[in-house]
Amino acid sequence: MKTFKRKLGILAIFKGSIEEATFNEKSYYTRISLIGQKLGIRIFVFSPRHVNFASKTITGFRLVNGNWEKELFRFPVLIYDRFFRGPYVKKNNHILQEMQNNADLTFLGRGLSGKWQVHQMLSQSADLNPLLPPTELFTVQSFIEKLETNGSLLIKPLAGTHGNGVVRIQKRNSQDGQTKYELTGRTLHNKPFRLVLPSQKQTIKKVNRLTKKKEYLIQPFLQLATKEGFPFDIRILVQKNGQGKWQTTGKAVRIGNKKSITSNLHGGGMATALHPFLEDHYPQEICSHIIDTLDHIATTLPPFLEKKHGRLVELGIDAGVDPEGNVWIIEVNSRPGRDVFRHIKDRQAIATSIKQPVHYARYLLEEHIGG
Repeated sequence: MKTFKRKLGILAIFKGSIEEATFNEKSYYTRISLIGQKLGIRIFVFSPRHVNFASKTITGFRLVNGNWEKELFRFPVLIYDRFFRGPYVKKNNHILQEMQNNADLTFLGRGLSGKWQVHQMLSQSADLNPLLPPTELFTVQSFIEKLETNGSLLIKPLAGTHGNGVVRIQKRNSQDGQTKYELTGRTLHNKPFRLVLPSQKQTIKKVNRLTKKKEYLIQPFLQLATKEGFPFDIRILVQKNGQGKWQTTGKAVRIGNKKSITSNLHGGGMATALHPFLEDHYPQEICSHIIDTLDHIATTLPPFLEKKHGRLVELGIDAGVDPEGNVWIIEVNSRPGRDVFRHIKDRQAIATSIKQPVHYARYLLEEHIGG
């Protein structure tokens, strides 16, 4: 059993047997492990099902000469949580809760609990609240009132990712004078769909089926698309650095398909560099306003949210921009991906995004936790 003290365990999702190195994001963890070796930190990857609380041990996989080898480790001082929530939570929730409550384990950052909770925390900031779309929990009565008043709205699951389950509902007046309702979005399994229903009653029935197994939010449908009709958002990646300070790693634009209402890369979107995109779509003075607002969000949101929520290590902040140049905070993710920077070939952002969690881990080990 390895007793090396400077250890960082990466809590990951395994695609197959936990007896084999079948975890997601393997290339990312490989690069993290190589950085850890240079910094004197032993890194291993494990599943919640690898944890033995009685013996305070974890069976994990460590990179050895380019290969992932299974070993038995004593509890690491630090854990980097990359265990994406979703269908995996129910079967592992009791283990995750026990890990978070265990005095022998310290997380680099604790995962955010959901969109509604994040919205409630951010709405307490005088700086950030004006940038939040009006948001409330879904109820049938509220849904009917908002739809009839505004003519369109957006519903999204509290715990959804990658645009899954996000649906736009719009009232449409047909040529025969009848009101119809158009539903456009993605299922919880990320399948795009478009449906036109002839009555409010049938629309409510369909929405009830969509929201039956999950809690949903209601928001106004904002026009966050180019003049050509391509939906887009801006991903800001902020991370703690080797001095324990928040730092902006990079920004990039994600552009969706015209038939989509979201711009997630998992939904078939593409990515492009921020500044050229803005210059192509907005006048110079509006571009400057957008950049200033994004920088303000990047510096204001992380410390405020951390103060309300507890320790965080990195955040993916998704911002939308409407045709007038108003910036909106759409979503905040505590387990952000990095693919957007690979798509735009931003090598500096890619390298920084990978090294920061390990450098922050070293900071905690040396300055706060000891080693």
